[in-house]
Amino acid sequence: MDTLRFTWRIIRKRPLRSLLTVLQVALGVWIVAVILSLNFGASGSIDSANRAFGDSLAKISVSRYQEFDGEMLMVGSTSNLRYEDMVRVLESEYVEQAFILEERWMTSIIVDGNVYTVQTQAEVTSDYAEAVGLEIVEGQFFTKADEEQKSRVVLVSDVVAKQLWPNQSALGKVIDLGDFGEGNMEFEVIGVYKLLPPLVESFITRAHLLFPLGSTTVWVSLDDYEPHYMNVFVKAKPGRIYEAVEDARTLLADRALDNMEVNGEYLQDSNRYLTEQLKTITLFLGAFAFIAVLVSAIGILSIMLVSVVERTREIGLRQALGASKRIIVGQILNESLVFSAAGSVLGLIAAYFTAPALISTILEEAIYTSLSDVGGLHPHAAALALLVAVVMGQLFGLYPAWQAAKMAPVDALREG
Repeated sequence: MDTLRFTWRIIRKRPLRSLLTVLQVALGVWIVAVILSLNFGASGSIDSANRAFGDSLAKISVSRYQEFDGEMLMVGSTSNLRYEDMVRVLESEYVEQAFILEERWMTSIIVDGNVYTVQTQAEVTSDYAEAVGLEIVEGQFFTKADEEQKSRVVLVSDVVAKQLWPNQSALGKVIDLGDFGEGNMEFEVIGVYKLLPPLVESFITRAHLLFPLGSTTVWVSLDDYEPHYMNVFVKAKPGRIYEAVEDARTLLADRALDNMEVNGEYLQDSNRYLTEQLKTITLFLGAFAFIAVLVSAIGILSIMLVSVVERTREIGLRQALGASKRIIVGQILNESLVFSAAGSVLGLIAAYFTAPALISTILEEAIYTSLSDVGGLHPHAAALALLVAVVMGQLFGLYPAWQAAKMAPVDALREG
């Protein structure tokens, strides 16, 4: 209580100076909290995607790689895989499931006489849902029989379902893809699902409509036509993804072309690139955060030095009345703690309200759009920012405290 009373007296005597010191600390804590929240939030999203798919999911393609700056990058690929290739890769003892996903972009659909544009949709095989752990909100996924018969059924994302049929069930509704010369292509909604995590969309398209493979294709009339696909996705047994891909390359070796080979891509590799980018941007912004905290600590050092000078007579009197050096040091450090704590609380309040927008903007502009939705102020970031501010405040308060403690009572009273 004595510390609070003395500190309040300083604030009342020098309100502008005290306010500026608190604002300096608040600024430092705000910057540190936002940057740490960015790191914790984005790293958590990447780790979550890796835990879910990283060591088990890969896609096989006929492609060509070339080395750039010591890294092998894909420079070309072609659609030279067939449905039977998906079946063949299941012969590997390391492959649990395999599926095909054929992307369709910017499609117009007709619902209740209204035309809507859906940015992404896909045709998939029946094992897709189980392989990627698709969460079905309502209804069910289509079966192997639906896939073989190319049934006119469709699943819609929960986002589309809420927009098209708010406050009602989407099951049994009809989506019309239009008339392609053989009558309207109408598909019955049999399920609603949640979209895959954003970080997976760079590897697997986050489609808003899912159709059985081949069910929306109407322009092919040749009986002997066999569809070709860009990728075959494989889900391996945990920790055996590299063995699964190697087996797939061997089993599908006959699909290689003159200048292209059968290759595998891994989800964890694409996320590793994002992790490296995140580290770079965090280190870059961390330098500014360190400067901000340093300036805050210097502000505390300045105000405490001035406070000690202004209270020379008071300190000398306390020593003459029996206050030990330890008590004097403790008093000054406690006053420093009050400024640090007040600034930290103010900075964390600012971070709480501004972190979501700032983090989203930084990630969208500097790293990856789909990584932007990682939340706001992270609890660990708030605790660490508070700890850094308090520790820096105490360290920079040591010198003024020691200056006060080493005063001789007689000299302090005379100077005062």
